[in-house]
Amino acid sequence: MIGLALPGWLHALLGLQVGIGLFLGFAAFVGWLILRLGGPWVARSEARLARLQAGAERYGWLPGADTDGVLAAAGGRCFRDSGEVRRVLVGEHEGRRVRMAEFLYITWTKSIPTTNVTNLVAVELPVHLPDLVVSHQRLTEPGLLNFDGESGAFNREYSVASPDHRYSSAMMHPRMMEWLLAHPGVSFRILGNLIVAYSPTPWTVPQTLATLPVLTGVANLIPPFALEDFGQPSAR
Repeated sequence: MIGLALPGWLHALLGLQVGIGLFLGFAAFVGWLILRLGGPWVARSEARLARLQAGAERYGWLPGADTDGVLAAAGGRCFRDSGEVRRVLVGEHEGRRVRMAEFLYITWTKSIPTTNVTNLVAVELPVHLPDLVVSHQRLTEPGLLNFDGESGAFNREYSVASPDHRYSSAMMHPRMMEWLLAHPGVSFRILGNLIVAYSPTPWTVPQTLATLPVLTGVANLIPPFALEDFGQPSAR
């Protein structure tokens, strides 16, 4: 047999093509494997979320609209990014009007967009109050002053900020701090006439049922003098 000697450049080209072919084949296999294994998992997750979001009408929560834009503004302040609300529902809880919605905003990582689906649950107040943030994370926000309450246990669990220490002190009285310590896990802020709880997960009925009593308790514990001294009439 006569051996066929290939030029070096052709040998390198053939090797490159073989390498590319192997890489593409491996990538196709990985893609197939992800679809085969991940597809059912995604379907199950979506079905579970649909079950958790079903039945809102049984509690009197009906489709509504964020007509005054306060809910969307609250989402932007809570998550520090502009976005939009969807699935807005309105209703009542223990005699107070409530609102709830998913809040969507986009973050970018190396020019790749990611849509974040979060949720907002809000209880309405009879007046507009200054901003107040009660969070499990220490926050620095322009125009807001951090406040430490009289309870060391509360200060270890929560961070509070508002434009006025006198206002923070009026709101974070001993009974309010006791209530929040007894119901951990909820971060909220007061914006306009809403007390808004927020969390970085899609909206669900069970979470809302757990959150509304906490927010209603906060609303009930706001001292009347704080509503009078710091509140502004709420437009209807």
